[in-house]
Amino acid sequence: MSPITVIADDLSGAAETAEQFRLRGHETVVSLGVPAGPAAAVTVVDVGTRAGTAEEARVAIDTLPLTAGTLVLKKTDSLWRGHVGPELEALAARGYDLVVAGALPALGRTVVHGRPLVDGRPLAETAFWHLEPHGAPATLAELVDRPTVLVGLDVVRSGPDASAAHLDAALAGGAVLLVDAETDDDLAAVVDAVLRLVAAPGVRRPVALAGSAALAAALADAVAPASSTEAGSHASDEAGARDEAGARDEAGPRDEAGPRDGAGAERPVLVVVGSAAEVARGHADALAATGADVHVLDPADDAGPVVEATRASLSRSSVAVLTVTARRLPDPLVGSAALAEVVARIDADVELDLVLTGGETARAVLDRLTTTTLRPLTQLEHGAVLSLAGDGRGAAGDDRLVATKPGSFGGPTVLADLVDLVRRTRAGADPHDLTASAASGAPTKRRTP
Repeated sequence: MSPITVIADDLSGAAETAEQFRLRGHETVVSLGVPAGPAAAVTVVDVGTRAGTAEEARVAIDTLPLTAGTLVLKKTDSLWRGHVGPELEALAARGYDLVVAGALPALGRTVVHGRPLVDGRPLAETAFWHLEPHGAPATLAELVDRPTVLVGLDVVRSGPDASAAHLDAALAGGAVLLVDAETDDDLAAVVDAVLRLVAAPGVRRPVALAGSAALAAALADAVAPASSTEAGSHASDEAGARDEAGARDEAGPRDEAGPRDGAGAERPVLVVVGSAAEVARGHADALAATGADVHVLDPADDAGPVVEATRASLSRSSVAVLTVTARRLPDPLVGSAALAEVVARIDADVELDLVLTGGETARAVLDRLTTTTLRPLTQLEHGAVLSLAGDGRGAAGDDRLVATKPGSFGGPTVLADLVDLVRRTRAGADPHDLTASAASGAPTKRRTP
């Protein structure tokens, strides 16, 4: 198998996508910025451009090393936030033909007639973009400042040969292909067609895919793991387990689970909620209902009292929640940076495991703690991923457990369940066994992409 590079614009999305490959037996690491360590079969790079400018997004893509022969997937936000257009245009300028299939069927996010939908409603009519600086797109063509061609469901479902031929002809004109999809089978058909183009004899421009974590899952299913036959066997075992269990996600090779060198002493778990999404606030409230203290940071105030109060909560109950003020900040990155500074001050005295909500906040915290690589271990529900700091091959001490979750979705008890998963993994339990009761005592709905 050719190496695969996935480009994500925030950390929670990067972890969400990496887990789809790991789940299917691929050796996978998440790199926070340009990869510096040994290459993995699948490298998911968080370029951290979601909250930056369009020009910063272009530069990040322009300067990212992409070796010839590497399969490239640009991970897009399933709600089409961020700088999707500039990032795609930068890839096109580097010589890639682009096939965009951004549906996330597991969460009701589809594309029909080139229009982004959420549970059948136009994205622009939902509240998901209420924190964005401008309105949601009515059509995906609005996102890209270059010619586009719409590929409808009739083409996607026309069969692999016909679909591949249609894509090939459309790409010959240099347009960006915007592909409709309603189901995971539609995304699998898109991946099949693109891989046929890539494998066809002759000279052509390389093709890059762009889409959500569900497209990553389809790609991970379609290509064999590069590591070994053993990895392939794990993937087959897991595929069977997913079909049999349905409601829960299984994990990869058992001997890679948990902190390196086995479980260590129990560590406090600090939950950091940086997302301003209403659902993220609800998740924090649900965790508070289990007895966890919640500490609210206003970047305009002295952080000292919050640092001391959070440290006291961790000492008393080994779990605490740190969140940013609900008042609208002129720059959301200010809130992420302030949260990261508080975490670093606490971590200087107390070794922490972390649960991080919101991609920009997760990246700010881990950058402040000089973490450069994550290795996914398992997912609790779609997008709620448990990882190990470091790639598993680094120096001793890279055994912090880090759970990440996008702010815009998740079951009502997801933060409590992630805290429970972190604790059980730290205590030596197999993190792949998600059948134990959640910390909240309430079941979490789990869906796979």
